[in-house]
Amino acid sequence: MDHPSIETLARMLAGDLSHEEFLAEVVPHYLERCPECRQRYEEILRLQKEVGHWDEKVAVIEGPQAAECFASLRDLPFDEQLNLVADDEAFQVWGVCQLLLKESLEAASEDAGRAVNFAELGVKVAQTLGDAYDPNWVLDLRARAYAYLGNGQRVLGELRSAETAFREAESLLARSMTGNDLVTAEVIQLKSSLRRAQRRLPESMELVEKALAIYREQEDFQGVGEVLLKKAKILEELGEIESAIVSLREAVWIVDPHSRLGLYARHNLLSGLAVANQYEEANGLLPEIRAAFEQGGRPLDLLRLHWTEGKVAFGMGRFQEAEESFRQVQKEFLARGMGYDAALVSLDLAILFAQEHRTEDLKRLAAQILQVFESRDVHREAVATLILFQSACEEERLSADLATQLATVLQRERRTK
Repeated sequence: MDHPSIETLARMLAGDLSHEEFLAEVVPHYLERCPECRQRYEEILRLQKEVGHWDEKVAVIEGPQAAECFASLRDLPFDEQLNLVADDEAFQVWGVCQLLLKESLEAASEDAGRAVNFAELGVKVAQTLGDAYDPNWVLDLRARAYAYLGNGQRVLGELRSAETAFREAESLLARSMTGNDLVTAEVIQLKSSLRRAQRRLPESMELVEKALAIYREQEDFQGVGEVLLKKAKILEELGEIESAIVSLREAVWIVDPHSRLGLYARHNLLSGLAVANQYEEANGLLPEIRAAFEQGGRPLDLLRLHWTEGKVAFGMGRFQEAEESFRQVQKEFLARGMGYDAALVSLDLAILFAQEHRTEDLKRLAAQILQVFESRDVHREAVATLILFQSACEEERLSADLATQLATVLQRERRTK
């Protein structure tokens, strides 16, 4: 790295060097020559990404302050949270909104109600942001907040409300002049999940492909990985499991293996291989994936992995091991009040019993399932499916094909409840 010229230094000392020239001609020299400055610069870049704002001052100053505000807000009752973000200016900053949206996305897979609450708070905070921020960037943030709200509502099963939220997000984006393609990609990839839940699979795939093209162009590998996982889910629901596996393999290859996205990518590949009856490869991947999940996974992640382990064991002919896994996972899902997941793992257990011609065990399982799920979060159409399952078991006509068909119905009802 060359030293700044004498003219550049003279202009800088005279206060005549523009900000852009200073960044282009002086700052790189400092960063190249001073390891400590370079380290601090990298920390600024990290904070910019975490806070989601281009302004270095916003990132550095608001980031830690926002974390403190969010920590004091996080576990309060929702009404108190609303009052705080509406009345206390300390919470009406970009960084708090960004943290609320991040928390909403992370909560969506485990607690849809909490995801919606955080997104609603994010919308409220975004609406309070004033002249301290670029108005077009604020429009982008508000668009993202409504998209996250729509995503939470989608997971909660409130598809009409989710549709309204995404319309608002798109309206805000249309008014913004930033031209930020990554914000657009984020909104449309979240909307693709809504279209998938609505069973509008061709539209969902079209949105995924648009988002994927943007992320590839921007060399955003995290975004590419996330969208490849969504694409694989759509392909699986279209019955194109081999194409889904291709997408999952690319996702595993492209994302950081130590990130949560890396964990999900490998688990989804494992599940896809099991669906495709490629049990030998799945079985070979299990030790490495189990070790990664034990190091970086959450309790629910490990529970779902154990479920997949049971499916692989069943496919490999290790029926006792599979049964033990299914029973343990079923018990844990019931304890967590996760009715749909418990019903689905019960059907896996039923397939195992049918395979071994254990008709009495099937009848007992069917009676237990219906009794338990009539009082849980499985709604009327899904209960009707379970009644069909019970009848088939009692009449000793349940087959693996029928159980698989019933599982498909349950999965669809779960997405639209």
